[in-house]
Amino acid sequence: MAAQLTETRVQEDILVFSLGGDTMPTSYGANAVAVIGERAIMLVDPLIAPAHGRLIETALRRHTDAPVRYVVFTHHHTDHSLGAAVFEDRGAALIAHRACRDRMAEEHPALIASRQAQPGLAELFADARPAMPSITFDDGLVLHVGGVEVEIWHPGWAHTPGDAFLFVPNARVAICGDLLFARYHYNYEHASLPGVREGLRALRALDADVFIPGHGAPGGLDLLDAQTAYHDAVAAIVADAMEAGRDDEAAAAAIREHFPDHRLGIVLPTTVTRLREHLGRRGGR
Repeated sequence: MAAQLTETRVQEDILVFSLGGDTMPTSYGANAVAVIGERAIMLVDPLIAPAHGRLIETALRRHTDAPVRYVVFTHHHTDHSLGAAVFEDRGAALIAHRACRDRMAEEHPALIASRQAQPGLAELFADARPAMPSITFDDGLVLHVGGVEVEIWHPGWAHTPGDAFLFVPNARVAICGDLLFARYHYNYEHASLPGVREGLRALRALDADVFIPGHGAPGGLDLLDAQTAYHDAVAAIVADAMEAGRDDEAAAAAIREHFPDHRLGIVLPTTVTRLREHLGRRGGR
């Protein structure tokens, strides 16, 4: 049975959509966020495939006839981006940090072709194509979405080189992308290990009550505390494994045991590799 799109209303005109789970057909549980203005919608991270974008469009029509005028990418990973083709075809402007666009241009064509060649994924990605931003920024910008002001900021290289997070001041809501995961293992594949801490500090500096993670349920400041504790714990686990001479598999197993309720275990081998490299450069702890 196909996964169902769920909807969470965090404020009157801010909706979060997700397929849950932690597999590619469910967009690895990523969140898409809609900010609904009087005559326009801004959509953030429209999931991994055009089929998912169409699900979001159908869900939006239950709330408003306003068109999606803007699609904002918080970073280049495909689970947050390939659904944008649906909205680009309908005239939406696609917006991202300059480095995000560069990574999309470099990586997406081959990733799409690979998935289209795999029998288990070919149907989902049959009409997928790179959806390239037409508007880029370096430090930040402000959008006015049907009367709703939305700030978009680049925190530096954190989860990826081209990260962005968004803040809706009147609603006191932060849209965090993958600077923040909630009960999902953090994907360090393209991360700057010092930068992930800086990204969290940038989120803490906002006057926000609600934080919407890239994966997992929205919440308050406790989500930032939990993410910080996660980074501390996995670094300590990998450092202990290095000191004891345990292999990568044992380190990944220890992380799973420490966080038994976390999804997205597929990223843990990369987590261990990246942290070993980082800790090795620092000389251990």
